[in-house]
Amino acid sequence: MPTNARLTDPTESATAFNPDQARIIREAVCWLYTLGPASDERIADLYFEHIDGHPSWPWCDWESVRKRTSDARRLDKRIQKVGTTTSSHGKTVGKYGYVEVAA
Repeated sequence: MPTNARLTDPTESATAFNPDQARIIREAVCWLYTLGPASDERIADLYFEHIDGHPSWPWCDWESVRKRTSDARRLDKRIQKVGTTTSSHGKTVGKYGYVEVAA
């Protein structure tokens, strides 16, 4: 099973996981956070708004991009919750952005 696949994922999901593609999407997500704080939903939308200008970004499912936002936050401690916003479903969700982190 790939190292980034969850143990609870179905076998097909783990097999389909592409760590190189996930890394590229995660790096894109980190760059998108430099544009300003945003919800996971907004970052996923921004990915597809900017994809034409970034030929190395793979075409993928919108949900794949949204999932990489949590990976980016886990790996880059500068991305932290800076507020809340309302999702397209009317739920209150976190808004994340780059913040200064004490050394």
